[in-house]
Amino acid sequence: MRQNDPYQPELSVQRTTRTSKSSSVSTTPSTSKATQTAFRKKRPVGKMVLFGAMSLGAYALLFSNEALVTNTFTLGGWHAALPVGTAFLFSFMHGAFASNFLDVLGLEAKKA
Repeated sequence: MRQNDPYQPELSVQRTTRTSKSSSVSTTPSTSKATQTAFRKKRPVGKMVLFGAMSLGAYALLFSNEALVTNTFTLGGWHAALPVGTAFLFSFMHGAFASNFLDVLGLEAKKA
């Protein structure tokens, strides 16, 4: 079993007391399958919704003001950096949404 597996069961340990024939008392930890509880990683639903809304809003803002965006981005000079910055912004928002969406679905990359 992998050490960082999010679905790895977590064992609870109970102390038991045993008395032997020599009347000495020993306490040893024991595990029981009945006391095992499954550990599940919390799903990032809030982050998924936040980045999805931000991405959707950014696309709506971009396409509703396409004339202004086209005129501003084609001015030249330092304005040539604006399309690159916009592409990075959209890439970050979309990538964060997609990553959180896959986490919510429970899909993970195969680990070699």
